[in-house]
Amino acid sequence: MNNNKVKLSPRLQLIANKVLIGSSIADIGTDHAYIPIYLIQNGIAVYAIASDVRQGPVDKANENAKKYQLKHKVDVRLGYGLEMILKDEVDTVIIAGMGGTLISEILTTAASILMHIKRLILQPMTGQDEVREWLAENRFIIIDEELVLEGEKIYNVIVAEHGEERIEKEVFYHIGKKLIDQNDPLLKPLIGKKIKEMKNIIRQLEDKDSDNAYNRLVACKERLSEFKELDKLI
Repeated sequence: MNNNKVKLSPRLQLIANKVLIGSSIADIGTDHAYIPIYLIQNGIAVYAIASDVRQGPVDKANENAKKYQLKHKVDVRLGYGLEMILKDEVDTVIIAGMGGTLISEILTTAASILMHIKRLILQPMTGQDEVREWLAENRFIIIDEELVLEGEKIYNVIVAEHGEERIEKEVFYHIGKKLIDQNDPLLKPLIGKKIKEMKNIIRQLEDKDSDNAYNRLVACKERLSEFKELDKLI
């Protein structure tokens, strides 16, 4: 056994922290397979599939699995989304480092597999609202959400399991309610960032003269007001 252990960045470490001990996992879009290797090395996962749609990352993942002498426990596969996963192979799916639109598309095409999955751990780089909306519409409940700072960026890690969830307010698609309930330490700066982004969008829309721009302007001003209201409560 190779005694060297993989060290994860703060973003990847938070994702790994959300995996339950004894899980079998699939890391979709694995890149270097750092998360699967870390989970096996630390006795958290008993088996891991590391998959990517591109040959380059698959080759790198295979190199790393070999380097850490874990080829027998880290199964590297080439393919899109969950299409190469069999229904009873894993109980946990990790999809990280992609946009929310792509994550939602991957989940939509994997309905038959998701029936057998106990836990989703999702880290959307953008479009977090799309992911939260997809989960609510497809009978998944967000049981945990946490923010992590890496460099100057704040990342969301969302944990979901099967269940019914009713989103009480539209703003909770944009700022996860779990973050508010748990008073996440990075929530205040995240909302500040959202307010700044929304103000920039509003400035750009005010220069446009069309019905579409006007309707979007009204919606953005309403969202800005919601963000400011949340900011006051924290």
